[in-house]
Amino acid sequence: MEAITIIAMLVFWVIIASIIGGVILLRPVSRKLGNFLDEWIAIRRAEQQGSGERFQEQAARLAALEEEQYRLREHQEFMESLKEKEEPLPISSGD
Repeated sequence: MEAITIIAMLVFWVIIASIIGGVILLRPVSRKLGNFLDEWIAIRRAEQQGSGERFQEQAARLAALEEEQYRLREHQEFMESLKEKEEPLPISSGD
């Protein structure tokens, strides 16, 4: 056999062994990675759904604060209008 033929066969078998060995070694790793990514995506989806509920709660709190601010503004305007309408009492000299 010539040297080039032996080298070609050796390279061929190294490539085949590398492919088979790579599949054998990487298959469990890829499965675990796939499971991890599935769980990670499920967690992210749950967080997004939870953030929607939190957003609604925050929106309700904001609406309540705006309503309270409106009532306080009305009350203050009412008190200021009473103060403006109020006539000062005459001060008597006590005679």
